[in-house]
Amino acid sequence: MQGAVLSGGGDYPANNFIIGSGESALLCRSKSGRRTLSDNDQLTLEWAGVWAHYHVAAMRTVVIGEPTDRHHALYGAGKAALEAIEELLRPGHSFGDVFDKHAEIMDSRGLSRHRLNACGYSLGARFAPSWMEHQMFHAGNPNPILPSMSLFVHIIIMDSDSGTAMTLGRTYLTGEDDPRPLSRLTLDLYTK
Repeated sequence: MQGAVLSGGGDYPANNFIIGSGESALLCRSKSGRRTLSDNDQLTLEWAGVWAHYHVAAMRTVVIGEPTDRHHALYGAGKAALEAIEELLRPGHSFGDVFDKHAEIMDSRGLSRHRLNACGYSLGARFAPSWMEHQMFHAGNPNPILPSMSLFVHIIIMDSDSGTAMTLGRTYLTGEDDPRPLSRLTLDLYTK
């Protein structure tokens, strides 16, 4: 993955890419150790394209083999949340509004135990150890969404009861109206 960024003229990111498979796909953080993917598996990836230290992060859970019914249900919830959040990524809304929409959709689908208490953050020109800016999408955050912000929205659902991971995230550039995704990746459920 890093080779693709470098071959495209990019830089090293401010933090390591997150790669987790199997049960570790639920961590949504890096860990040491490697494993061989099985015929039916899940792989959570978070990475960023980087140029001049500006980051455009993305996040996906890729299902290897046949997705389970739980994968499909969690993907549906994640996509619904991300699409609803897109309507709020514009002036007149706050970072807290974005989180509230995330929580509303997750909780309405019985996923409150499996969601995080944040669903993204602002990105910028950053150096190690993190590509995150200080503005985060969490409950009660009054920071306003303004034009020309780079905002990474991630929907992370970790169902430890069933051992199922599902993530969906991408970076947007805000304007006066609709936010612009900064990636060509679709919001489809990726399978291999």
